Amino acid sequence: MHYMEINSTSITRKDCINFTMPYNEVVAVKDEEVGMKAENKELFIADNHTPLVIMFGPRACGKTMVLVRLTRYLQSKGYNVQPISSLRPANDKKYMEICLNYDSMIKGKNVPFSHIIITPLLVGISTHGNRICQILDIPGDFCFDFSEMRGDYFKGNMDSILKLNNRKIWLVMVNPSQFTSHNERVLYADVLRKLKEREKLHDSVIFVLNKIDATPFVVGSGNIKYSLALQHIEFLYPNIFVPFRNVNPITKWWRPNNFDFTAFQTGDFSEAADGTLTFEEGPDIYPQRLWAFIQKRIRG
Repeated sequence: MHYMEINSTSITRKDCINFTMPYNEVVAVKDEEVGMKAENKELFIADNHTPLVIMFGPRACGKTMVLVRLTRYLQSKGYNVQPISSLRPANDKKYMEICLNYDSMIKGKNVPFSHIIITPLLVGISTHGNRICQILDIPGDFCFDFSEMRGDYFKGNMDSILKLNNRKIWLVMVNPSQFTSHNERVLYADVLRKLKEREKLHDSVIFVLNKIDATPFVVGSGNIKYSLALQHIEFLYPNIFVPFRNVNPITKWWRPNNFDFTAFQTGDFSEAADGTLTFEEGPDIYPQRLWAFIQKRIRG
């Protein structure tokens, strides 16, 4: 099988629509490159008891769009999804603006995603006044650094997050097109091996194959050839799942993996005559399945 690999630094608006990669997200990545470095922003996770869901992956892989789609789905089911303002100091006007306008950003057809992508974002998921979990969306440069080749890819805030006592659920993005070379994919698998080494006993991983609609593994809406998709990701990212195999000599026979694997489609962007991009949601089955896995991992 052959997939076209996309260089996110040279992608056009037309490419974005064809490959379901939001144009505004790419623009925001460029803004980040010219000075808005996420790792320089100090983060504060005040709630160190509620499970923490962490969206992990390189830039422009669709983490923020997954959060947008999941937020919309959860709100439609009666959950309260609100940003947690204490993540950043009160003088961070950009973050406070996002906290104040999050609902309107999420619900609008023309969502200003570029306002979100350039800064870490923490949201709380609650029902009946009880917080179920927190979801942390962080720019790709914040997650890891391939240039750190001295045995540990993590630094600064990510190192602090790894040390938190919260039950952590890692949503690891594994899109076929999120890297442009085999060497980068090998390094990404090594990053995840290091992540596994830093995991605590109650932590877990959910691999998310985003942009599933751009692959040949979709039979119908929500009907995915999961075994073939899993094999293809393992082919693209050599040994990526090895650290997460179940090595228990007894339970491995009926539960070979200590991870979950799910596909995701956020939706599509259509372009109006004036150049405005309008977001149309994908099928509910994808956020529904992802949320079911998150709930399972919250329960332990």
